Amino acid sequence: MFTKLARIGVGLAAMVLAGTSFALAETSATPASTTVAQASPAPTATPNPFSYRGYVRAYDFTRQNAYSGTNGTGKVNQQSFNPGISLHAEYNYAVGIPGLGLGASYFYANPLSNCVSASSHLFPPCGNVKAPNLNPDDTLPAYELNTLYESYLQYKTSNFFIKGGNMVSPSDLVWTPASDSRLKPSAYTGGYATFAVNKEFTIEAGDWYQWEARNLSSFNTYTLLTDPPQIPNAPTNAGPYPGATGMSTFYNYPNGFQNGGVYFGRVGFTGPKSMPLTASVSDYVFNRIANAVWLDARYPFAGKLKPYVAFQFGSESNPTSGVLGKIASTVVGLQGGVNVLPNVQLVISGDYVPIKTDTLPATGPGSAASGNVVCQANNTFKLINSKLQGQTNFPYFLPTGGTGQCSVNADGSTNVYYGGWASPYSDSYATDPFFTTSLTQGMVDRRSPGTSAKAQLTYTSTDKRLVTYVTHAWYDYNNNAFANSTEETDFDALYYFNHLPKSGPYKGFSFRYRYGERDQSPIFAGPPAAPGASLFKYNRFQAEYDF
Repeated sequence: MFTKLARIGVGLAAMVLAGTSFALAETSATPASTTVAQASPAPTATPNPFSYRGYVRAYDFTRQNAYSGTNGTGKVNQQSFNPGISLHAEYNYAVGIPGLGLGASYFYANPLSNCVSASSHLFPPCGNVKAPNLNPDDTLPAYELNTLYESYLQYKTSNFFIKGGNMVSPSDLVWTPASDSRLKPSAYTGGYATFAVNKEFTIEAGDWYQWEARNLSSFNTYTLLTDPPQIPNAPTNAGPYPGATGMSTFYNYPNGFQNGGVYFGRVGFTGPKSMPLTASVSDYVFNRIANAVWLDARYPFAGKLKPYVAFQFGSESNPTSGVLGKIASTVVGLQGGVNVLPNVQLVISGDYVPIKTDTLPATGPGSAASGNVVCQANNTFKLINSKLQGQTNFPYFLPTGGTGQCSVNADGSTNVYYGGWASPYSDSYATDPFFTTSLTQGMVDRRSPGTSAKAQLTYTSTDKRLVTYVTHAWYDYNNNAFANSTEETDFDALYYFNHLPKSGPYKGFSFRYRYGERDQSPIFAGPPAAPGASLFKYNRFQAEYDF
């Protein structure tokens, strides 16, 4: 950590010195000859170096989960409400060192209940209750948040920008997303820089060594795949905070695994009007988890229908020291869109992630038994020795959510099915860049290979105050273990109450409602679903005032 801080500090110091030298060079230039009358320049207004913005957001969130029995004895339905406020301020020096600035963002949320602390959600009546009572949904979350999630120093010129400290991720960094789909965005600590080589090419690079998830109030060096930290102030052995993935427990890191963050680089291309292609290639190195290469491109065609095509490709593999075992994933995606009416757009998308299969011997080194797991009747692995510490029990990154993980052959050998994409900073968030990711699920969240498709119809009013869409997606996770597939239908409507003025503090007041319904019954083949297993309904209502 000290090395990273030192690296960022040296970079910022060099940037400041360079800016200072540039300013001194300008002020020491030889003055114009006084023998010729000089016209006095017209006075210009000095721009205000201070700016601010913010939002007030109130969020109501419900999930209706699969259940069984007369009173519901299975998964408990969830409901959470939480209002919050975000304040951002920035100061950019207009004199002295032009381009130098600093900024900060603060967020506070309080559910206005007797269940304000995160640890209270571990116990009734605030959490861990049985149906027909409601549990909180702490992906929102339903406890208090109090955090200075941005505090940074930055420097910019016409073609160069550098930033260090705590910050929200730029939108084009798809595998370290802001994930601002709840109360506040995720934030990262480290350094980030971008350089415009010319009008067509841009280079970005960065090193983030810790982050603050969208439902936490502090930064840490865990990830969503190596488990978030324990609940602040929770009793000993209380377990991970509500909503933890449990991945590190399966891989013999019961207290979570901390790592060194992520290094990344990106080259972007924006073509001229004669060739309006936009494209980029990125490389993400997730310390001791995976290395991911990502390519995306989009090309719009001329015409009243405004057609376009988009393409994405990704390849991901694990380092030798990968704590989650073998990761070998490839994704190919294609998308096309067209305006079927002046205000209505139709988009069709598809993604394909090939299934990978390895066969392990029945006994001896490399067998499933040597990995301390057993392939169960439901074609998933079960951990049979959870007391080992400091090593990976089973050297594969496995699919979840009901996708088949394994099958046993007649000779006693075991087939392992894998190939899903590992996303340390968006897993379970449904904020990844796959074309077919939906409101409540996606192939990345399921960590599964397979095939998916999605159709989306979007309506945008002429005055841009109403944007609404409906989507339907299909996910086929069929492999040789057994068939398993899902469908999802989503509805999203965003309405702005007033036009935005050209100036003033008002930046918008909006309502947004989102609904998702997931059908988890098999749609291709496979065993019949258990009663109620396909029930999953998801509602979000958000009111927001921006200033």
